[in-house]
Amino acid sequence: MPVTVRQIAELAGVSRGTVDRALNNRGNVKPEVERRIREIAAELGYTPNRAGKALAYQRKDIRFGIVVNAQGNEFFDEVLRGARTATDEYADFGIGLEIRTGQGYDVEQQLEQLEELRIQRVSAIAITPINLPEIARKMDQLMEEGIQVITLNSDIEGSRRLCYVGCNYYQSGVTAGGLLRLLRPAGVRAGIITGSVKMLGHNRRISGFSDMLRQLPDSQVVDLAESLDGSQIAYEQTLAMLQRHPDINTLYFAAAGAAGGARAAEELGARLTTISCDDTREIAQLIRAGNIQATVCQEPFRQGYRAMQILFEAVVNGVMPTEQYCYMDNIIRIRENLQ
Repeated sequence: MPVTVRQIAELAGVSRGTVDRALNNRGNVKPEVERRIREIAAELGYTPNRAGKALAYQRKDIRFGIVVNAQGNEFFDEVLRGARTATDEYADFGIGLEIRTGQGYDVEQQLEQLEELRIQRVSAIAITPINLPEIARKMDQLMEEGIQVITLNSDIEGSRRLCYVGCNYYQSGVTAGGLLRLLRPAGVRAGIITGSVKMLGHNRRISGFSDMLRQLPDSQVVDLAESLDGSQIAYEQTLAMLQRHPDINTLYFAAAGAAGGARAAEELGARLTTISCDDTREIAQLIRAGNIQATVCQEPFRQGYRAMQILFEAVVNGVMPTEQYCYMDNIIRIRENLQ
């Protein structure tokens, strides 16, 4: 027999209206009471009436927002496909998806996009945030106004966001460094091409990689440059780096732009071991051609899909995420197991 709101109310010693407000995130409930109601609901396995809720929500204008640095970055095509797939599955609730994309980690642009979504009265936002205090403050403002916010693909410091959905970047970097234990046992002289030092995920990936290299014999990071996820910038930065440091024997692409960097190495005739991240079509071509030896992937479709699931539960069912970090798997791809 299904658990009812009335049963939860009796066990919690409150009215049915209080239970409804607590479970549907409508406010005006003391935090300790809301916590007790949610605990009782979880213990009893309470699930809302989906059909009834769908009819109610069809009369509302429910939209989710997603803000990602997707322009010119093939990786985010899969993130957005996952988000669209999930929201399509909630079509009976009349939920729409507002997408905002950026390029080059432009802080003002991202702030403007968040403000646009606020004005459009979205109910929730998933964002790949630039890791700066002004973005964190804007996210907190949205949360204070009742807009649920989660971080997607990269996290941010100092924000009250509900949770993070995406890669365990530190472990991704450790995994890339661990591959070099096998590929470069005599020692690593690594040049790193990252996306942006403004992105927390990119920095954590570099930390994991650098920490791992310190455990390997005769190994170190020689130089670091930013590509801003652009292939041409990656080409220019890699070319300059290899000319400055002819002793580099390894390239690690900790973000997008590997195609440009690989082209620079090929032009110089450098015999390098190259590790990248993600499994885009471009990366797959480079692996098949032998320009990249391995890549560490992070399930982009699942990231977008899971993010929308979490927002749906928070907005429609009033069920907040129980964990701060929803990590995807780090998956190693080499020529022999490309999909």
